[in-house]
Amino acid sequence: MSQNTIYNLITGQRAVVKSVHANSAIRQRLFDMGVIPSVEVMKERSALGGDPVWIRVGSVQLALRKNEAEAVFVE
Repeated sequence: MSQNTIYNLITGQRAVVKSVHANSAIRQRLFDMGVIPSVEVMKERSALGGDPVWIRVGSVQLALRKNEAEAVFVE
């Protein structure tokens, strides 16, 4: 898989976080939620308009805004 973001994953698809490209406040929020490099995530679903996106990190389900999901690059 080429460089992609969490937002572009297909529902049910798993990927590994490679990097987070966001301003310091959003970056820190994602890191606090466990969305850090080398962690596996799975896209569970997205809202009808595509915002928010629900992901699973380990046993935790998180809802990310579109801009947050687009800032997390995965492979």
